[in-house]
Amino acid sequence: MNNLILNASEKTPYFKLKSDGNFLFGGISMPEDAASFYFNIIDWLSDYYRNPKKETFVVVSFRYLNSSSSSMVLKIFNAFKRLQETDKTKIKCTWYYEEDDLDILDYVDQVKQHADNIEFEILPTDEIKAPVN
Repeated sequence: MNNLILNASEKTPYFKLKSDGNFLFGGISMPEDAASFYFNIIDWLSDYYRNPKKETFVVVSFRYLNSSSSSMVLKIFNAFKRLQETDKTKIKCTWYYEEDDLDILDYVDQVKQHADNIEFEILPTDEIKAPVN
């Protein structure tokens, strides 16, 4: 299984989904067509679902999500929830948010409640920065 690496643009987030079970994504998400943008990501996760590592580590740090993107990210976490239910992997998520961004914090709490079988660590940070490639 190949890794899926998508670099950020002005309107799309970065995704670094590695077959070793280390996932990193975030940035700004407001693509013109969120369903189209997120399709390949959800498709890759479907492949990972077949043969996951014993532990899956997810690190998320969004600066901004529009409503259609937040719906797609919720679908990703729904997939994580279903994967966790298979007992094939233990999923741990660390989610960084800018400490003064209460809207994102509310959204993260909604995701955490929805994916209630995943271990979450929600951490404030001064500023969300793009990752170094």
